Amino acid sequence: MDPNRKLRDLECLDILAVISIVIHGGGISMIHRIRTLPKGELHVHLNGLVERSVIIDLLRSEAAEETAAVDLENALRRNTPCANLEEYLAEWNVLRLIPRSRNSLRLMVISAFNQLQAQNTSFAEIRSSVIYISLLNRIKVSEALRWLIEEVENASKTYSIRAGVIMTVSRGNYSAENLRTLLVAYEHLGKPKTVIGVDLAGNEEEYTPPELAGLFMRAKEYHGLGVTIHAGETGNVGNIHRAVKEFGADRIGHGTAAGKSEETMGLLRDRNICVEVCPISNRMTGSVPASEAHPLVKFIQHDVPFVICSDNPGLHQANMSEDYLAFLEESGRPDLLETMYSVQKEHSFLRLIK
Repeated sequence: MDPNRKLRDLECLDILAVISIVIHGGGISMIHRIRTLPKGELHVHLNGLVERSVIIDLLRSEAAEETAAVDLENALRRNTPCANLEEYLAEWNVLRLIPRSRNSLRLMVISAFNQLQAQNTSFAEIRSSVIYISLLNRIKVSEALRWLIEEVENASKTYSIRAGVIMTVSRGNYSAENLRTLLVAYEHLGKPKTVIGVDLAGNEEEYTPPELAGLFMRAKEYHGLGVTIHAGETGNVGNIHRAVKEFGADRIGHGTAAGKSEETMGLLRDRNICVEVCPISNRMTGSVPASEAHPLVKFIQHDVPFVICSDNPGLHQANMSEDYLAFLEESGRPDLLETMYSVQKEHSFLRLIK
């Protein structure tokens, strides 16, 4: 895949017409098929899903002072590969400046669900750093979580998209304290069913307190929440093993390093641990260099379970159908697109809800 290619208008992509002719002998347009396939989204961040225009409007109205030196019109977009994950994550310093009111959060959630609906998404697991919502609005974490839950539930009903919330904590000195606070808030609210999982994200080189793994295991074993860990995105295959064996990961976010280790792919296959593959994001973060094939090819060869996800489509100026297209160009396996919805349902944390 050429990471610089703009995939904005699927109807104009001659490559899809070519693929359709080659694979289907000129049958049903693959372009149309990708757009109409039912989809489940298992790895997407709320702030990275919202339409860029909405993000910019909110930043100008709510964080004008902090973004005065930022060229917002040319920022908040990653459509060429970064040198590394740290460079890619720099945009989140701006994205984390909102929302600063309940109404702003509502606008963001509505925009997110608009994007999901446009991709024929039937169910979605939305990740959010609730701690930031709490800090920005100077409210208790339990109140911030309640805001998010209620807005997601309202949008879910409006758009007829089944949705759940995954509470994200970022790696760093305070990650254990933040997760502990989130779990207390979750209990305080009566363990709402809309909360379906916990997530560890951020730069994998950051320090994490030794007690963090035990807290993730508690979230899984005591609270029944799904566990997903961003791991192996920076090339460290050991982080994937730790995520599985110490954190109790049910799914691995990105996990691109696994493609370089047959032992790791065997671990994921044998334990049925699903990799959340984000084809466009993996190229944009530099996790998969342009000179290398995407490891999803090896995942297919070694029967590693995986799902296609979008990660931060607003930041990429892309959408989930374009991730499907990127997968198709990487793999040449349209048959796996036809069965992807079933795999997404199988590995969704929403299935944990009784």
